[in-house]
Amino acid sequence: MNEILKIPKQDSLKIFNCQFCCIICLLFIVNCQFFKAQTAINLGSAIDTALKNNLTIKNEKLRSLYQQKLIKTSASIPQANVSGEYGQLNSSYTDNRIGISQSFNFPTVYSNQKKLLTEEWKTSVLSISLKEADTKKMVRQVFYTYLYLKEKEGLLLKNDSIYAMFLEKANLRFSTGESNILEKTTAESQRGNITMQLYQLQQDIELILLQFKLVLNTSTSFIPTETNSKLNLEVTTDKSLLNQHPSLKIIEQQKKTSLINQKLEKSRLMPDLNFGYYNMTMKGTGSDNVTYNLNTRFQSLQVGVGIPLFFGAQKAKINSSKINQTISENNYLQEMNLLQSQFNAAIRQYQANLATVNYFENTALKNASLISETANKQFNNGELNYLEWVMLTNQAISIRSNYLDAVKNLNETTIQINYLISK
Repeated sequence: MNEILKIPKQDSLKIFNCQFCCIICLLFIVNCQFFKAQTAINLGSAIDTALKNNLTIKNEKLRSLYQQKLIKTSASIPQANVSGEYGQLNSSYTDNRIGISQSFNFPTVYSNQKKLLTEEWKTSVLSISLKEADTKKMVRQVFYTYLYLKEKEGLLLKNDSIYAMFLEKANLRFSTGESNILEKTTAESQRGNITMQLYQLQQDIELILLQFKLVLNTSTSFIPTETNSKLNLEVTTDKSLLNQHPSLKIIEQQKKTSLINQKLEKSRLMPDLNFGYYNMTMKGTGSDNVTYNLNTRFQSLQVGVGIPLFFGAQKAKINSSKINQTISENNYLQEMNLLQSQFNAAIRQYQANLATVNYFENTALKNASLISETANKQFNNGELNYLEWVMLTNQAISIRSNYLDAVKNLNETTIQINYLISK
């Protein structure tokens, strides 16, 4: 029975190789099925698409339009009062009187109300700019995260092909008795580890593309495409550019709004104005000794001024608006300090990340290539054993992988700086 179930050594190696080939082919097929219906898009087009389709931005635009329409309500005048009277108004005879009156706030109230609504509309316009800036930042982050993952995938695929070749050699050496089981097992483990990394990486790529589609808010499936996976930035230390950031402009606009609101509350202490017109009959003999009947009507005008005798509540509103003005000023200073702190930190981090990337590009990547070439050459000449070759090859792979991580970190700080200086 043991002899029947025993699998020849060479056949077991073939089965193992077939399993790895199946896994790689499966990843390739899934990759093709996932991307075949997708369209390439560059960063500029991706940002334009997101700004056009983003529902948050659309809502902010609608809110701005709403605030713009409200400006026309600044001259909100109370309803006119129409009255009528019938009875013994002037004497024992029955007379009638009709009248209409209208009250108004003092003109400066309407003027200040219009200014306040205009400033609130300007705030809503700036809110659109803030949402657009946030959207641009998000698109850039997702866009370059995808490019980073694809670079990682390319590196893993290249390393997989290297280990596949040497796994084949290790299996052959083991079958001919030129190596021990440790070399064969190490080769299998190295390639199996890469295969699992490729599988996990493919899941990450699918997730980031779903996130990209959500950010663009489009039914079309796009694939980020750029010739260079590294963002370029001309670093500036000019902090005056921070003044252009939408969040700071919004708070500055809120300062103006609170000041106008304070003026509005003060203007409400001004007297109201009232105008009226009345028309009536006066049946009987008048003071001029003339007898009048219902066919004769008399008219009068009324002018009144509403004087606020109890203005404690309005005074409280004025005082509260002064406090709100102080809050707005403090918010502005706090936001400016926060932006400056974030900008300084981003600049320092950018410089550190740039130095790291320059080191990899000028030194480390060249060393990685030299290590790989030398290790392969010495292994083929028998000067290195397999375990030594694995150690050197992994060192070269680690250098290239760390370079991709350094570029990713550099891109993230670049995106943050662009966001802070409103680019």
